Amino acid sequence: MSSISAIWTQFFPPANGAPITEANLTSQAGKVFIVTGGSSGLGYELSRILYGAGAKVYLLTRSKEHADDAISRMQSFYEASDGAPNSKPRGSLHFIFMDLVDLATVKAAAQEFLGRETGPGARLDALFNNAGTGALKKAPKTRQGHEYHFGTNSLGGFLLARLLTPILTSTAQKAPTGSVRVVWPASCLVDMMTPKGGIRSEFLRDQGAVTDANELYSSSKAASWFVASEFARRQPEGVLHIAGNPGNYLSNIWRDTPALLYWILRPILRDPVHGAETYLFMAFSESVTLDDAAAGRYVICDGRWHPGQREDLLLALRSVEEGGSGRAKEYFDWCEDKVNEFVR
Repeated sequence: MSSISAIWTQFFPPANGAPITEANLTSQAGKVFIVTGGSSGLGYELSRILYGAGAKVYLLTRSKEHADDAISRMQSFYEASDGAPNSKPRGSLHFIFMDLVDLATVKAAAQEFLGRETGPGARLDALFNNAGTGALKKAPKTRQGHEYHFGTNSLGGFLLARLLTPILTSTAQKAPTGSVRVVWPASCLVDMMTPKGGIRSEFLRDQGAVTDANELYSSSKAASWFVASEFARRQPEGVLHIAGNPGNYLSNIWRDTPALLYWILRPILRDPVHGAETYLFMAFSESVTLDDAAAGRYVICDGRWHPGQREDLLLALRSVEEGGSGRAKEYFDWCEDKVNEFVR
């Protein structure tokens, strides 16, 4: 396990410590973003802030009804300030259907996005792979028969990033160095509950080998970090992939927590807007560089570098030839195999 102080600061970050917030985010007019799960929780707050900064925001989620409601609420949020001094021009909000439990819908969503963003002005400035699930007992398998936590928290986002790599790369070629990014959310439980190496090798051989919901959830979040690091290593076309723990929020963890434990933990569950502020740091901070991404550095709430992760997880990021365990590479290759039929 990581040091107590490293875990403590993720549960109790400094007050008002986020370096990038809605208040100081620069205009994003002319930029295009994708937020998966953009109709609720952290994704909603992030989409709202980006829209308020002038961006074109695509919400990829599985419910049009929820997306339409979210879009209406985002628009209403700013109506009172429109025309006020220093108010920023608003952007636009767009829904595309996608359900992470079915990789076919992920491919269809990517194709629909690319069909809408055409011509010389087509771009994608950042993909926020925000959507996912908490720890679920007796979780069903995905449509393709994969373990639910990994399918929802990892494989779906992996496929989406693979399919959108060409437009991300072309955008990076005409944008400031390191400004085009893919953001991958992890969890404080990566430090606390993952097995040695982050993901058991036996799970990669047989997805039924692990049945504990908490381990499956935490390992699926470590998987986000692993693929971010591997993307950064394998695709050095200027697209920056960065992973991190946006924070502890009622909407995305502890779903199966017993009632008594939930009420004990309730004081540490924060407003989702603070998670959005972590995403803003990951997506826009100039202190996050391509070299950081290639090194597998990891962000914690509210936009800080992790003070010291477990040695076995750091070794997982390195290949066997580099003296590591090679688990991140092994997992990335596993993902490539599982999504192969959808990237042809």
